[in-house]
Amino acid sequence: MRVLDRYLIRGFLGPFTFSVTLILVMFIVVDVFNRLDEILKSSAGASVILTYYANLVPVVLVQVIPIAVLVSVLYLFGHLNRHNEIIAMRASGVSAFGLLAPFLFIGLLVSFGVFLLSETIVPRATVVSTSIKEGLLEKGRGDLRDRAIHNVALYAAGNRMVFAREFTIQTNMLHDVVVLEDDHNRTLRSKLTARRAVWRDGDWIAQDVVEHRLDQSGEVIGEPIVVPERPLGLDRHPDDFIREASQVEFMNTRELKVYIDNLKGASDRIVQRLSVDFHYKIAFPFVSFVVIMIGAPLALRTERGSAIVGVGTSFVVVLLYYGCLSLSLALGKGGHLPPILAAWLSNLAFASVGLYLIRKVS
Repeated sequence: MRVLDRYLIRGFLGPFTFSVTLILVMFIVVDVFNRLDEILKSSAGASVILTYYANLVPVVLVQVIPIAVLVSVLYLFGHLNRHNEIIAMRASGVSAFGLLAPFLFIGLLVSFGVFLLSETIVPRATVVSTSIKEGLLEKGRGDLRDRAIHNVALYAAGNRMVFAREFTIQTNMLHDVVVLEDDHNRTLRSKLTARRAVWRDGDWIAQDVVEHRLDQSGEVIGEPIVVPERPLGLDRHPDDFIREASQVEFMNTRELKVYIDNLKGASDRIVQRLSVDFHYKIAFPFVSFVVIMIGAPLALRTERGSAIVGVGTSFVVVLLYYGCLSLSLALGKGGHLPPILAAWLSNLAFASVGLYLIRKVS
């Protein structure tokens, strides 16, 4: 590694560490003040509160690292510009790409580090922090009962998969229910639809039921069974639907892939949404690399006033990136884009912008 590369990397690591620490501390302080009443009213001791925030740190960390990367790169190049060090480096024969190469390498390392963190620590930390928050800190608030969970799916006894368009928590009611039952060979043998199902006397009572029996080739056997009401005999409590609603956050990519494979052939809409989440879990860590590709060449400019312009332009581009990302994910979950394209579109588009800026300054 060149002496210049080590100098630039050391110059980056200081602001990066400071930025990450500052953002995390600010987040925790703000969160503590926002939850102060809940903390004081809860039965949670100091050790539980410390456990909550210790597990919240990695969850927040993967979100703030791209911002810290951008701030650090802009700060470092601003510092180098103020002391005319970039001009001196260029005058000594160092190319613009030679100045940017260490930061592109750092961006890749940070991205792979975020991915590794998201795959190993973050899912478990999310489970623990969410459990403490909903079980102790928000216990008794009552606002959870005002919610409705959309597009729920879970397994039940007897090789059955249950889908519902909406689960109304306050009334313990499922709307637009579909129950698919497989045989031991994972072949679909029956499909039951119901307008709604209500939790009553320890079972789900389906209303306006239509059931079709299927043969080995998937063809309907005989006439459908139509009844106004019947118990489903599911072994799942309403709380199970609440827990399953956020399970994507509790999974790494391997676990989510297995879950999606189990759902294939049952509900195309849910599989589409979960597939977008799967590819997004892979694509998101590389935001840090894309941010460096855009921010570094803009901050590298040495013209008078270019540092301020570069900082402003970089933050505008990043805001546009997140706006584009939100739009592409929404289009993907709505079925208007393939899942892999929906998750990677923003990375590919803005990486192309970054390549253009790198070529422009080279």
